[in-house]
Amino acid sequence: MQLTRAADYAVRVMIHMAGLAPGTRASRTELATAAECPEQFLSKVLQSLARAGLIVSHRGNTGGFELPPNGTTANILNVVEAIEGPMRLNICLGSDRSCDRQGWCPAHSVWAEAQRAMAAVLEGASIAELARKAAAERADRPANGLIQGPQWS
Repeated sequence: MQLTRAADYAVRVMIHMAGLAPGTRASRTELATAAECPEQFLSKVLQSLARAGLIVSHRGNTGGFELPPNGTTANILNVVEAIEGPMRLNICLGSDRSCDRQGWCPAHSVWAEAQRAMAAVLEGASIAELARKAAAERADRPANGLIQGPQWS
């Protein structure tokens, strides 16, 4: 199991945007640079985030993308599901009628428990908190980006 590249880029974009001052608009180019993502590919990601209400898209000369007023309440589960759709570890977890074996399958409860656990972890990962961590790590990093080793005399 692996997240798609689109979901990964979406999380990166949301963390970057959450680190901006409220009301700040970011261009697609800025977001592509921050997410280390091709601009054309990012367009589809941004459309999905906007459709889900996680970002707001503005057109025109002063256009760009910004978080809505409640945008800092998003979590990684919100972002991933905006891109991927509802999270389903196995098809049998989609509905009561998705698998004929569901009523007696010994693995069904394992899949359900794993999905609940994964959803809980992703839901507990606040985009705003991750943005704060990213800002703190940038502040602790030397200006040249090089890791400083021990200073020998």
